[in-house]
Amino acid sequence: MIADSNPLGSTTARFSICGDRVTERRARRPPGENRSRLLEAGLIEFGLFGFSAASTSAIAARAEMSQPHLYASFATKRDLFLACFAFVLDELREPVSERDQAHRATLLRFLVQCVASSHVPGMREPLTAGLLELGSSLGESRFAALLAEGSHALIDAP
Repeated sequence: MIADSNPLGSTTARFSICGDRVTERRARRPPGENRSRLLEAGLIEFGLFGFSAASTSAIAARAEMSQPHLYASFATKRDLFLACFAFVLDELREPVSERDQAHRATLLRFLVQCVASSHVPGMREPLTAGLLELGSSLGESRFAALLAEGSHALIDAP
């Protein structure tokens, strides 16, 4: 490994020698960034393909990290899905800006997939409880409107 010294005395790796190749190493991400990237990638993949059809390898690739890094942050695909669900519940309790349509569509596509995934074994209880609580806090008509908008976003997805 070739390293640079800084005036404070610590060293930071810039290159790695792997066999007869020298490769530049990526700088470490700040704490919490991997989790944020995985949540964002999970929202997109789960929102487009649902819980059962989304793959952890596609989520990891979208987050620009390896699949083992995904499993270092989330023990199972279910854990990642439920973390995304908790994120969406928090986001939807606050008014979602109309100006950020891409983010809004991602959230609402995921919400629709949560309804669709509520029949999956092991998912019914946490999803149903969260969906009922969200529906109660938003009101039935507002919740129905968000589901309708999410359905349209899913149909119109690229």
